[in-house]
Amino acid sequence: MTKQLKLYASHDAFYADAAPRARFEKACAELGVELAWLPQNTPGAAARAELNRSDIALGWPDPEWVLESNLAYFQCGSTGFEKYTGKGLETKPRFVMCNAAGTMSVPVAEHGIAMMFAGTRNLAAHAVDQAQKRFGRRPPYREVLGATACVCGLGNIGGEIAVRCQGLGMKVIGVDVRKTHPVATEIYPLEELAAAVSKAGHVFITLPLTPQTTGCFNKKIFDAMRPGTSLYALARGAHYVIDDVVEALKNGRLGFAGLDVFTEEPLNPDSPLWTAPNCLLTPHCSGRSVREHERLADLVIDNLKKFKAGEPLRNTVMKTA
Repeated sequence: MTKQLKLYASHDAFYADAAPRARFEKACAELGVELAWLPQNTPGAAARAELNRSDIALGWPDPEWVLESNLAYFQCGSTGFEKYTGKGLETKPRFVMCNAAGTMSVPVAEHGIAMMFAGTRNLAAHAVDQAQKRFGRRPPYREVLGATACVCGLGNIGGEIAVRCQGLGMKVIGVDVRKTHPVATEIYPLEELAAAVSKAGHVFITLPLTPQTTGCFNKKIFDAMRPGTSLYALARGAHYVIDDVVEALKNGRLGFAGLDVFTEEPLNPDSPLWTAPNCLLTPHCSGRSVREHERLADLVIDNLKKFKAGEPLRNTVMKTA
């Protein structure tokens, strides 16, 4: 008799989204997978005990718990998985880890485009004026048609941004390890980041976070930009140096910054970003969408089928023999 697989799921937002949760539960039942939902604030001992009884996990369990468990397949609930690297999981026997890449690409891309229009049309300033009942124009009002967008990181999210920028009549260039892309007309390696951003009026940060990309947007890079360039941070706050962003906004090297991610979240009330000129802040919400859990359900259901069939899983970021 084939052993019934047990799945530990600890993802509060997914659980609260009734339709995709119901479809996921139905799929698990049809696949013969025993499903245990646990709130993310479940006390450590209870959560760890349940995890140790499971073959598969979904969510963000502690890396140490994953390492010491018998999990064979771990589905991280987010695209970013850096908290699980360098923790010994790379040598955990017969183990595969996948991330949620692609489930949030569309909303993040749309959020970035919204930030771009907020900056070019001065909508953030007009929102403040509305709250103060002040009626007045905020020139200059710029257009994106014909402008150059530099998309730093042409993965799932960056690719969605590139397509949208192209559709708006913009020229698209990129920074990536790949050599070609169906939308980007020029692609630079990370070592030539300064050269790439010097050609753009709009710079989107959608890079993976690595030792090489940590802090890569700093004074040197801002000094290489054209005066008035707009910057949009949509991946990880550690990509940019806060003080250097603030200084670039003050001296005009950056004309606008739309920041959705920060090294410290919630953002410290004393952060200079709160009062930096021409800076729009959003609370790491770009990936949120009414459809994100539909996409997550699609991904995990497909991977459960592949796992049972012994086939390669989608979004594999770590695999051992």
